[in-house]
Amino acid sequence: MSPLRAGVWLNVVCCLCAAARGEPPLPASAGQVWREHDISPFTATAGAGSQRHVVDWILQDTGYAAWHGDVVASLSADAAAVRCFHQPALQERVAELVGRFVTGVAVPHRFAIRVVGVGDPGWRLSARGLLQPISAATPGVQAWILSREEAAVLLGTLRQRRDFTELPTGPVLAANGVPAVVSGGRSRQYMRDVAPRPDLWPGWEPLPARCDEGFAIDVQPLLSSDQAAVDAVIRCRIDQVERMAPLPMVLPTGGGQRLQIEVPQIAAVRVGERFRWPASRVLVVGLGLVPWPVPAQNATSGGTAVATRTDVIVFVEPRLRGPS
Repeated sequence: MSPLRAGVWLNVVCCLCAAARGEPPLPASAGQVWREHDISPFTATAGAGSQRHVVDWILQDTGYAAWHGDVVASLSADAAAVRCFHQPALQERVAELVGRFVTGVAVPHRFAIRVVGVGDPGWRLSARGLLQPISAATPGVQAWILSREEAAVLLGTLRQRRDFTELPTGPVLAANGVPAVVSGGRSRQYMRDVAPRPDLWPGWEPLPARCDEGFAIDVQPLLSSDQAAVDAVIRCRIDQVERMAPLPMVLPTGGGQRLQIEVPQIAAVRVGERFRWPASRVLVVGLGLVPWPVPAQNATSGGTAVATRTDVIVFVEPRLRGPS
């Protein structure tokens, strides 16, 4: 029986079961069918909760509007299966995406992810001959593809610079369909305000607060069905306290006594991009001169961290099993 006929038959069975329980059947006036797609080979390897990676990819590939429009639709998943109620064409698309997650999971492909920072963006000029540009939608973001040999030469050249940093030292490995995350940060305390407390001496109390700063870059690569190309979603979140603006205020106890509170000035960067490139090549993404909230790298002045900006570069190298 073809998958489409099986889906139609399962839809009929579900409707009959719902009717037997006294429940209204799912409306299928647009030709929707019910299908279940086995993802257990992937979740058994990727671990508990990994079904969300499949669902997230389906949503971003098919578009959120496809599941919240005029056509009655449903999408859910557990460790065993992705369950969909939708039109046949979209069901076939979901089946193709699921196949990309479950194929060959016994010996998974790997992807080496590196995140580096270079203080001066001038490296782009000296490396221009190696970089083959591909499109990027986010303002300030640039992307290129290189051969493995060219990527090794570029990384080696960058490492010789005094303004080079790699976080962490060495690559982070990602499996097919599973995001790899590089992150770090800290929490900074400051004086947000004061409140009157006539029951306590000296008649007021400080109201401290904390401000989190840090970065998180995650890369989710997924091979195409023929293993000739890679799709990868790269998400970046950076928050950095550029400075604490001082704000002198008169204490509520009278007498003209003054105290300084602070207002944080925060720089935030959010990037979400999807790239597609040949599996035999290395993807290099330049995020531009963005905040670099890495305490060890930021200079200090009077005990206070001085905010810096760095040209952040992400390398994604497919390391496929067998010849690629």
